[in-house]
Order: sequence, then C-alpha cells, then structure tokens
Amino acid sequence: MTFRFSFRVDPVGMTVPYALIADNIRNNRGFDDLRGRPDKANEIAEGNASPALRRLLVRVANVGSTIFTLGCELGLHQDPTHVPLRCREVAGGYVQFASIHYDRAKEQSYAGFANAIVAYVKERAGKDLWELKLVGQMVNFQFANGPTGLHPSLLIWFFAGARDQIAAWESRERLIEAIDSATALPSTLEAFESASA
Repeated sequence: MTFRFSFRVDPVGMTVPYALIADNIRNNRGFDDLRGRPDKANEIAEGNASPALRRLLVRVANVGSTIFTLGCELGLHQDPTHVPLRCREVAGGYVQFASIHYDRAKEQSYAGFANAIVAYVKERAGKDLWELKLVGQMVNFQFANGPTGLHPSLLIWFFAGARDQIAAWESRERLIEAIDSATALPSTLEAFESASA
C-alpha cells in the first residue's frame, strides 16, 4: 500500500458563487448550488466521467445533509519519467466541501473532518497508490438567500496512480468511493455538530 496525504491552508480565498473557470489546468463550469437538489447533482457533467463522483454529489445534495459541495473537477495526466512506471499514469481531481451551517462552522471543525477522512481512506488504500492533498480554504459566501461573509471550507485534491490510464481511472473510482464513504460516516460528520446547534 502507498498512501500519502498532506494538509495546508491556502492563503488565497475564493468567492461562492463563482462563474466558469477555464485555464491551462482547470475547466470548471462554475458553481451550481446543489443543496437539497439531488436531481440537479445527478446532472453535473463530471458525474458522466465518474459514477463514484456522481454518487457522492447526489448523496451530499440530499435534504438534511450536514455538508454540501462547492465544486468538483476530474482530470488525467502522466507524471514525468523520473516517477516509477507503476504509478506514472494519474487520474485525479478535487471536491470541495462546506458545512451546511457554513456561517457557524469553525476551522477546528474542518480539521477534525479532514483528519477523519484521512484515517478512513488510509485504511482502504490496499494496493492502490493514492494521494490526498487537503486544503483549508476561506470562502467569501455571497448567497442571495443565506448568510454572507468569509468562512472556512475543505478542498480535497485526490490522485490515483497506476501503470496505465484504465487502471488509474479504476483506482480513482475506488478512491472517490472511499472519500464518499468517509464523508457519510456519523463519526466524521461529528466535527460539525457544534455548527448545527
């Protein structure tokens, strides 16, 4: 098993909602508010490339969910030749989470949430070559129908390495399934209990 992870805080925040972001690295279609809208989550384009991501988005979008997504993206790339052949093809992406009570959730809540995800995913890595980069990022929430202001979120970059693209894609699906399962556990979501009070 090879499982790597890192934590950091991004000094640069973002604003939600946001418009389309397209550059050399990203091709994001913009923010869709999926809170309470599993039907809309089922139509997110990234779900076409990843059934596991679609299931995660739909589950988190259900009414009564403790968390919601701020964005997601998928990609494939080949690492340089100095990387061992067994993990040169990489399938990855990101998903960003916020507490449904984003205006009351504290940074410590996101730290607990991130630690619980890492612990769960690490136990499921098996022979897969996985990496998680967990990033605390401040978000300037500007919803017309909710509290506004600067509040924390958790951005999870995920990567699965393999010998060929198909194996990397299959490994990424297992990794997303592990993230989905981790974020569904009551013990993981306990981190946000104080925000719901």
